[in-house]
Amino acid sequence: MTYSKSNIDGEVDLFEYVALLLRYRYRMVIAAVLAAIIVYGFTFLMPVKYSAYALVAYNNYDKPGGVALKEYRGGDTVSLLERDIIIDSSSENEKERLLARFRSYAFATYFIEKNGDLLKLIYPKGWDAEKNKWKDGFEVDTRKAVDIFNKELAWVSADEKTGLLTVGFNASDPIIAANMANTVVEDFKKYQRNLVLKQLDSRRKYLESRLTITSNLEFQRSIYRMLEAQMSAETLINVRDNYPFEVIQPAITPLTKSSPQRMMFAFLTLIAVLFLGVAYVIGRELITKMSSQLKTYNVEKKIESKMGSDNDESGGWAE
Repeated sequence: MTYSKSNIDGEVDLFEYVALLLRYRYRMVIAAVLAAIIVYGFTFLMPVKYSAYALVAYNNYDKPGGVALKEYRGGDTVSLLERDIIIDSSSENEKERLLARFRSYAFATYFIEKNGDLLKLIYPKGWDAEKNKWKDGFEVDTRKAVDIFNKELAWVSADEKTGLLTVGFNASDPIIAANMANTVVEDFKKYQRNLVLKQLDSRRKYLESRLTITSNLEFQRSIYRMLEAQMSAETLINVRDNYPFEVIQPAITPLTKSSPQRMMFAFLTLIAVLFLGVAYVIGRELITKMSSQLKTYNVEKKIESKMGSDNDESGGWAE
């Protein structure tokens, strides 16, 4: 006597699962709509932010002034030392270095100290607007303020195709966002200009100090040439209002908020819950079927094992 084993590896019936989804469609839709409504209402608890940005171009002045034949005002041929000591030539990654400096701790500290009211935007809960002072017991952490400034308030991005930069600022008020975005651009221009001028000034002072201890006429002529080119470089940096950024489009007051995007959050929640509902219904059905088939398979194996042992016993008696 043989036992016919049930077909465990059966084919998946697509219409069966479609019918199953249709049976639970109202429950899934209701759950998705309720979740979307809850998320939409939760977004009202989130702070409203406006984002304003200015479009700027990076001006890479490879030759701000020097003593080379085409750059030197006197027209004399000079040595390699004279060309290199005036001002560093621009690196290939000059724009990346400039963006890194924009995101640096040093510039953020400089900007926060220069704009004292910015701390009120960084720590809105610690400022008492009625008393016009910080709340009792509240201490300003400069390192945390810089971190918030770089991650949540000011931002910069580069367009690889056009080479233009977008400098933006986030704030709870649209007017403040636009004003601060323009202020960030102007303050960084001053910050970068001061760094370059400081470097040029230190080099000029060094050249002037060498004049007092050098008696060689040729060396003195070389130093005078470098000093002349040095002053030309400083003058060009000072008179260039668009160094290192040229404002193409200043930031304007945004008309709509940038976050929270309530409708987008609600729609994504709706789609996500529907997807999870479909996965749950189909997954539960598959697990139920697999569990049932495994039980049937175990029962069949026991019966086959028992029948095999019975046959062995009857054969032994027959002998």
